[in-house]
Amino acid sequence: MVWPPFSPDLNPIEHVWAELKKLVHKLHPELYSLTGSEDVIKEKIKSAVYEAWEQLSDEFLYGLVDSMQERVEAVRLARGGYT
Repeated sequence: MVWPPFSPDLNPIEHVWAELKKLVHKLHPELYSLTGSEDVIKEKIKSAVYEAWEQLSDEFLYGLVDSMQERVEAVRLARGGYT
């Protein structure tokens, strides 16, 4: 399949990043006000991302996979444009 140039709708990882970001903010709101060395802050953020990743449900990920056919069809109908 030729990938349409203007359709991020076909990239399910974008939805995963958005959900991961929401979970990190929900689980660790204190990250906004961290102080200390850059290395310590990076480690805390890394830990929070790993924790959020573990919280992503299989249903969410399978839902993204299952939605691909519908999203491809929507992009096809939009002739490769935004949906």
